[in-house]
Amino acid sequence: MIQHIVLWKLKAEAEGKTAGENAVLIKEKLEGLYGLIPEIKSIRVELNSLKIEGNDDVVLIADFESEDALYAYQKNPLHAEVAAFVKKVNNGRTAIDFEY
Repeated sequence: MIQHIVLWKLKAEAEGKTAGENAVLIKEKLEGLYGLIPEIKSIRVELNSLKIEGNDDVVLIADFESEDALYAYQKNPLHAEVAAFVKKVNNGRTAIDFEY
């Protein structure tokens, strides 16, 4: 199995919404992909609740059967649509993928 973890720091305001509003939208959009993209074995999106300075705002934790499944997810048009939104509202992205 491959675990894919991505963290984002959001812009204070983007696309007419606050960082908090965009964080909720990101969570809804990403979790909404479950069941639509068959390669996703599990997906969880959490929002930073403590608001500690320097923390990222959103984390995605998703599981895939293989590296090929992760790549298929990343190339899926439904994922690309969500990714385009996330790119508009974030200031920074960090990711790690590992086998377990």
